[in-house]
Amino acid sequence: MTTARWMLVAGLLGCAGVARAEQILYRVGAGDVLQVAIYAGGEKQDEFTPAVSSVGTITAPLIGEIQVASLTTYEVAKKIQELLAKDFYVDPQVLVSVKEYGGQVFVLGAVKRAGAYGLQEGMTVLQACLLAGGFTDFASLKRVRVTRSVNGEAKSFEVDLAKVKQGKREDVALMRGDRIDVPQRRF
Repeated sequence: MTTARWMLVAGLLGCAGVARAEQILYRVGAGDVLQVAIYAGGEKQDEFTPAVSSVGTITAPLIGEIQVASLTTYEVAKKIQELLAKDFYVDPQVLVSVKEYGGQVFVLGAVKRAGAYGLQEGMTVLQACLLAGGFTDFASLKRVRVTRSVNGEAKSFEVDLAKVKQGKREDVALMRGDRIDVPQRRF
């Protein structure tokens, strides 16, 4: 293969690229402000900064309201791209990033999609874990640890999600920046 062809292949692979950590882990939530840029025909067609509503939607020019809560920025870009390609642009390219974070919680440990999630009003520990894809087969629901900052100091407490699921305990409402650690069962 000639040098020019190798450069072309490398360039195409580079464009496909590996998604940034933000695109993989962070899931958009209420209060976030996104930065959206739309390109078509090799030129920037539009750029806007929508805020994610309390019900998880943004409003985009030409398209209208779009549900984006719980999607990664990559998934939001793909959704906008598909909607624009239907009726408005030929082969549009869409770039989405989070300009301002409205609030997030971190779900870690024995869940299917550990990462940072947008905090939604009234969100509980169980809801955040379900947003993270639910629990792995080896998750221990009896000793889920929540860590939060209280007056600048980290405080931790345990939540028995097994009893929450059975209706025997009330779930705990989350606050901005809370970290949820779901441990694995010990054998």
